Amino acid sequence: LPASLRSAGVTVREYEVLQLLADNMGNKEIARRLHISPRTVEKHVASLMAKSNLQNRGELTEYARNTPH
Repeated sequence: LPASLRSAGVTVREYEVLQLLADNMGNKEIARRLHISPRTVEKHVASLMAKSNLQNRGELTEYARNTPH
């Protein structure tokens, strides 16, 4: 987990979701990959947007693509 994300309060699971968002995966696909429910993915995405001060999923996906893995 990169230090900048850790200091923003991002959890390991949220980071895993963020990495899959970078690959432009949908909630159902992310849920299957991580063995969690699509609703849980929605909650992680909402939390990531709040923690990164981004307005929508598109901005979050772009942010994910530019975040070191």
